[in-house]
Amino acid sequence: MPGEIDKKLENFIRSLPSEEIYFEAIREILKDIIKEYIKKKINSDDHLKHEIVEVLKEFTEAKVKEYDSMAKMTRISAKLGYSLAPESLKDEAISDFLSVFQKEIEDIIRKTL
Repeated sequence: MPGEIDKKLENFIRSLPSEEIYFEAIREILKDIIKEYIKKKINSDDHLKHEIVEVLKEFTEAKVKEYDSMAKMTRISAKLGYSLAPESLKDEAISDFLSVFQKEIEDIIRKTL
């Protein structure tokens, strides 16, 4: 009988969530509280809100310029590679270049949209 009770108690304890789940839940709750506090502070200060909007605009513009520069550098690299390639390999060079950079170009376009 005592062995049976011990077994049931062990099974019950094993079925309880680990303390890690509780710590994770508390972290998520604290993050929500902090976000709410920050939102209230931002919404109560129009000047601060305006500054944040301006900084975000600048950041977005900088990112677009960065991706645009990367695209231009890619284009220049392609021109250089094409001009250096022997005539017999130019078609193959274009095909290779497109296959190598297709993924990068798609990523750049996705990130800018």
